[in-house]
Amino acid sequence: MNIMEMLMYAAGNIILTGTETNREIARGAAAMNLFSTPHRSRTNDPSSGNYANGGKPAARPDGNAGNAGNRSDMLRFIGPGLLLAIAAAGESGIAEAIEIGAHFGYAVIWVIALTLMFKFAFANGIARYTLVTGETIFDGIGRIPGPRHWANWLVMTIYLLEMFAFGGMLLLGAIFMDYLLPGAFSPEIIAIITITAVILLLWKESYERLETIILAIALLLFFGIGFSLLKFPLSLTAVSTGIVPQIPDGSLFAIMALVGAVGSGLNILLSSIWLREKTGGEHGTDCFRRWMPGVNLDLALAFLFIGLVTVLFISLGMTGFAVSYIEHGESFPLDSLIAQVLYVIAYIPYGVPVFLAFGYLIMFGAVLTGMDGRARAISSFLRTDMGMQYEERDLFLLLLMLPSLMILMAVVAGEPMAVVHGVSAVAAIAFAVMGFVLMYLDMQLPEGGRGSRLWLLIIGTGSTVFLLMALFMEEAVLSFGLPLAERLIVVAFVLFVFARTKLFRSLIDGTTGAWDRLWAVLIFGVLSVYGTFRGIPYEDIIINFRDLGPILAGMVGGPLVGAGAGVIGAVYRYPIGGSTALACAAAAVAAGIIAGLYTKMFRGDITVPRAILLIIIVEAVHIFILIPLLSGIPAFTDFLVIVRVTFLPMVAAQSLGVVIFLFILADEGLSLKTRFSGTGNRPGDGGIPPERSGAGTDRPEQFRGEDAWQTAAPVSEGEDA
Repeated sequence: MNIMEMLMYAAGNIILTGTETNREIARGAAAMNLFSTPHRSRTNDPSSGNYANGGKPAARPDGNAGNAGNRSDMLRFIGPGLLLAIAAAGESGIAEAIEIGAHFGYAVIWVIALTLMFKFAFANGIARYTLVTGETIFDGIGRIPGPRHWANWLVMTIYLLEMFAFGGMLLLGAIFMDYLLPGAFSPEIIAIITITAVILLLWKESYERLETIILAIALLLFFGIGFSLLKFPLSLTAVSTGIVPQIPDGSLFAIMALVGAVGSGLNILLSSIWLREKTGGEHGTDCFRRWMPGVNLDLALAFLFIGLVTVLFISLGMTGFAVSYIEHGESFPLDSLIAQVLYVIAYIPYGVPVFLAFGYLIMFGAVLTGMDGRARAISSFLRTDMGMQYEERDLFLLLLMLPSLMILMAVVAGEPMAVVHGVSAVAAIAFAVMGFVLMYLDMQLPEGGRGSRLWLLIIGTGSTVFLLMALFMEEAVLSFGLPLAERLIVVAFVLFVFARTKLFRSLIDGTTGAWDRLWAVLIFGVLSVYGTFRGIPYEDIIINFRDLGPILAGMVGGPLVGAGAGVIGAVYRYPIGGSTALACAAAAVAAGIIAGLYTKMFRGDITVPRAILLIIIVEAVHIFILIPLLSGIPAFTDFLVIVRVTFLPMVAAQSLGVVIFLFILADEGLSLKTRFSGTGNRPGDGGIPPERSGAGTDRPEQFRGEDAWQTAAPVSEGEDA
């Protein structure tokens, strides 16, 4: 049976009639419910709700009408998954897939299959949450523990920065079109025309229009894929050999890259936005049971499409010759890559125009869906969670124009890929973290809407593997972050010894005099010097943990002590020289001041998430503000190299240092809050209020709580608290 016969057979199964259709649908629904927990009875289910009008029960199908309803429900939700497929196809690493095909052929097909299974389960969990609660996934992650809306801010920031990646997609699509219509316009002009067309298509904020356009693009791409399968020498036998897991020599980093590229990452969260648009906000466990098979069918088709596109580009790489002569990850000009592919497919009738049109449509659709989803997600977050008083459409259009300007900046710059690579490293880590967040949100759902044990196993395992791969793929973390973490052992030992001194406890209590503060400045200043001395030189910069000393000084002694420690670190750093010398020296002082003010803002209640957020803020000021302002960096691309090499390793190493410091405080029974509460660190409890320490819970109500503790009679020295 050839490829076309297989496609016709599949199409024939879809359009079966009568009871056979019902049986097929029932089997498909049962198979697709593997990721949902079985329910015992429908009589006690909560009724469905409606997002728009306060709740309306969904019709419960039965009898012959129910069979027709099942068929319509199965087909009704074809749409959000297609949008996701087109958005993901543009990010599925066309150049990466071609390169992997050239080096390893079909040997890593199993990686594509496992990756798409994980991301299908991920999308399934998001859809379940939306159907059961009537909320988008962004509403859910906005309520997870930690600093207010931290996860949403992280995702939204990445979404905005990824607009530079869309500039790269537009340029790639424009190059395809320039090959298709040589000499008509320059690639930059084609990209500007394309972004203008995208804005006009999205101007009315109509989901129905967007879905119709994407359906048309999907059909064109479907015929393009069918044409390619018929004309291209694709061997199913060769493809099947790649289903068996194997790791060819030198393929480890290629596999990691493929895991990140195939099926997209944070884009999957956008499917929740489109699904709620599709349902109109109607929700509940009854709606979930009725609609989930159709949603799963939509997602299955979407990830099947992504898999086919990836395999086709791997096949192109296999038939090439130039790519196979370079090492994986080595720079290869895009024009040369496209020229090679065109040379390979030139012998196929209409192969060149089909490939070029195919590539342009993928890029156009990815930009169209990506901009729509991001604008809807960010506008919903700003209006719902941040309380912005704007009309929904006005805010949507405003957010449509901002990404458009960022895309145009990337197009004009001509080399947005350095930004893309830097953002993608953070986005990959954030996507893995979102897997664990999704598991947490799943546990908050009613029993009938939760994921099955199989789903939990796939998401938990996949998120862990994805997080490890994302960290190991970021070479700067391997080359610099881990060595810096090793060198923090000395700092941890010094902190452990210092925490046992009377001077340290006086700093925590806020009872130190001028000489004590001067000693604290000196001790933490020496730690700052050590952070530079044990830093790792890289070209013209030093990758270090210099800011850790001033940060800890600011946390325990306030902004002045932090600034003083930073001055000592700055005095040591500046004479070393380099283009970033002044900026790095100033950053050490700024780190101490920021840490002192940050700790004061939270009145010493610094948890692990807040501590990590502090490190991110300090290093963002250091790298994204002070270095551009105070460094003599000749070119923007040089600045991007500094960002890529330094930001993640320094954040990771110094976050580890602060977390170790917090654990030392807890182990010694100390609390940063005592400096602001005036309670003092008492023997045995470290100044922790009774309700926090677990003691005194049997006392009368008026003696419980932090205020009651502050007004209680003092405990004499040596008395048992």
